[in-house]
Amino acid sequence: MTLSLAGRATVKLALAMLAVAVVGVVVHTLAAQGPSSPWWLGVLPGPVAQLRDASALLAALLLAAAPYVSAREGEPEPWSLVVALYAGVTIVVITLAIGAMTGMYGVQIEDPRIESRWLFRARSLGELILLGALFAFARRAWKTR
Repeated sequence: MTLSLAGRATVKLALAMLAVAVVGVVVHTLAAQGPSSPWWLGVLPGPVAQLRDASALLAALLLAAAPYVSAREGEPEPWSLVVALYAGVTIVVITLAIGAMTGMYGVQIEDPRIESRWLFRARSLGELILLGALFAFARRAWKTR
């Protein structure tokens, strides 16, 4: 199967997520070192692992979705869905990266730290956008059955 421009854009986004996951593996390994080690980064390994795992999962989902993103004969390219994918992935990865740098998971609805609240809201927005786009692509895949 030949991928259209939208399908290739989705594969490029998946490859970018794989790169983030690889960087996450390295940073997590360094973050997991003991504080007395010269290799210790001084960040919590939990939020870094969360970024690493989410990036790897997003890469797998995007690679699986790429054939369904491609336009079929007689149909226009689904650019609005591709833009939604890029927006959702970008928001999620940026909020996870901020959480990894600051040691916040971004899962608390109410938190005494004001940064954690907006981090949770931005991450939730990105996840909702991403889920909506992935459901739209799943619907496209279901129609081609």
